[in-house]
Amino acid sequence: MPRELLDGLNLQVGDQFQIIETDDGIILRPVRNTFERQMTAARDVMDKYEIGLQKLAK
Repeated sequence: MPRELLDGLNLQVGDQFQIIETDDGIILRPVRNTFERQMTAARDVMDKYEIGLQKLAK
C-alpha cells in the first residue's frame, strides 16, 4: 500500500488485515488490538466463572 494511504489511515507496515469477500470485490479491515481484545474477553470469562474455575483448579 502506498505510504500516503497508510499514514492517512494511521496504519503501520506490518499491521494485519481481515479480508472480507463481497459480491463487488474485497474489503480490507485493519485488525487492531487483537491481543488486548482477547485478554479482555478472557478476563470477562474468568470473572463470570470465577467460582467454577477455582473449583477446577483444586
